[in-house]
Amino acid sequence: MTEQGWHGGFLDKFSPQEREKLLSLSEAFRFKAGQDIIGEGDFSRYMYIIKSGRVAVEINMPPKGRRTIRTGESGDMISWSALVQPHRATASLRAVQDTDAIGINGERLIVECHKDCQLGFELYRALTEVIAGRLSATRLQFVNVYSVG
Repeated sequence: MTEQGWHGGFLDKFSPQEREKLLSLSEAFRFKAGQDIIGEGDFSRYMYIIKSGRVAVEINMPPKGRRTIRTGESGDMISWSALVQPHRATASLRAVQDTDAIGINGERLIVECHKDCQLGFELYRALTEVIAGRLSATRLQFVNVYSVG
């Protein structure tokens, strides 16, 4: 699947050739508002990049249930667990609005990264940046939660 004229956020981290390769491995997905995309702990098959809409990233917090820890929007990459062993979702994903996304099968992408080491390097560099940013944001959330009182 190629997407002429659309990219942003996560895809901006790649050269035009790398971006085209990623898009050639992608499939289109549409999620309705309120639809669960993946559950925490489920096998993560696809890495998604949001084209339009919003997706809640939620974690289970017994006894309170699922709580939103962040919201993904256009250009954001979600479900990075598809690329990292053991390929289990670290959070649940739920469409907050009708959402269009592209999904890249993690197994196929890993095979492609073994063939194209430059793509693999750039992918995991970009993935590391995303994960580091999310860890920093989570840390700030914890600081805010535990500083109230």
